[in-house]
Amino acid sequence: MSVYTADTHTHSRCSPDAAYPMAEMAEAAAAAGLVRLAFGRREFFLRRLLLFFILSCAMAGALVAGGRLLREQGGLAALASLDWRVFFLAGGACFVILSVVFRGGARHGAAGQLCRCTLTRQGRAASVTALLDTGSTLTDGLSGAPVITVHWAALEPLWTPEEQAVLSRLEAAGASRCLERLGPGFRLLPYQAVGVRSGLLLCFRAEEASMDGQRLGPVTVALSPTPVSDGGGYAALWGGETGKEVQRHAA
Repeated sequence: MSVYTADTHTHSRCSPDAAYPMAEMAEAAAAAGLVRLAFGRREFFLRRLLLFFILSCAMAGALVAGGRLLREQGGLAALASLDWRVFFLAGGACFVILSVVFRGGARHGAAGQLCRCTLTRQGRAASVTALLDTGSTLTDGLSGAPVITVHWAALEPLWTPEEQAVLSRLEAAGASRCLERLGPGFRLLPYQAVGVRSGLLLCFRAEEASMDGQRLGPVTVALSPTPVSDGGGYAALWGGETGKEVQRHAA
């Protein structure tokens, strides 16, 4: 569609070829702004943006189809005129995208293994999705209490700008080197894993932690230099059983 602006002296015309890409870019920017406003600047922003687009298209298609069925006489005839090859091709493409990009998260969510974890440090709070992993046996050597393992970038609201700059080098520089540049409140936590006989994780003591609203009290948080989920369905691992167990260790 051409866009015309006119006054008493000039007339200008914008071609449809130029207007269409600009409109699409504006809509994409608006969608990205909505996702940024809803979820903040967190890890897996692109995955959330992709899911937003898929859900928006699905809802828009459902509304258009419902409107045609209600508005047109013989609505079932409209369904017969659809190109079902395109319909199933689009559905299959969405299934593949969701299976590849969001694998793991949906499976754990359906099994009731995902919960919302909130951590507080120095008056700041951050919320992440945690996997209740009974195989996560990491404990604090000082107290014996279970430890929450979180990808450091998922806790961005907890860090000062100086801490953010240091932690961004955690994977490359290592926990020991980063600890030298961080202020008080951080320490090293020894751990063992498959292929790692003796390793060190940077950790800190959260003043308050909760799982789906259940308060756990102070909990040690280990910072993983890399994401703990390959599919992005969760950003933390928790092997503790109940809030009472953590409170008993803290006491």
